[in-house]
Amino acid sequence: MLVNEITNTEISPLKLTDTVSAAMLRLDLLHSTQIAVVDEDDQLVGMASLAKLVEVVDDQSLLSEVELSTPVSVPDYQHLFEASRVMLAHELYLLPVVDVNRQFLGMVKKRDVLTALGDVFNLSSYGSVITVELSQKDFALSDLVRIIEMEGAKILGVAVQQPRAHNPSYSVSFKLNMEDSSVVSSSLRRFGYTITSEADSEMLEHNFSDRADELIRYLDI
Repeated sequence: MLVNEITNTEISPLKLTDTVSAAMLRLDLLHSTQIAVVDEDDQLVGMASLAKLVEVVDDQSLLSEVELSTPVSVPDYQHLFEASRVMLAHELYLLPVVDVNRQFLGMVKKRDVLTALGDVFNLSSYGSVITVELSQKDFALSDLVRIIEMEGAKILGVAVQQPRAHNPSYSVSFKLNMEDSSVVSSSLRRFGYTITSEADSEMLEHNFSDRADELIRYLDI
């Protein structure tokens, strides 16, 4: 899924001719701490940050007269996963979207990102999920896919958790189109794979929602 599929064009950016007072009011209404600022040609020139605006003595000062944060944006052809990474890295509620000439096109809301991630992972589809632990040297999805499909299951979604200091292995979760995944789990175990968790449809949404929330863990909706 690309960013242009979830870009919101109804939220207007701030202008350099807007006052600090107007900017703070807009941030409050949008429940955000940063918002895009454009010039008279709708070119993205910076981000109005609440942390910097509150330090301005005269709230009637124009945004052109105050310090703006470095602009953060993604092109409209960018993938959803990259947009999620940028939002997480910069703790943004609203991520500006631009074209190849940095012309402002709209914004991506983190609520829409979460909804889109749910679509990508097929959260609304009935099924089950299994999680397999793989060492870094053995990490290969092709063999896992082959075994799963050999048992007649279809893979609806895949989530991969990177190795961490306390767990040096990959954790790969597969959403399957079957309510009972025991036959798939048994087959994987026969081939020497370690199954760390299994969940039916009642637990499935929590499993993948947790992984989506890791991408945008600052979500406060």
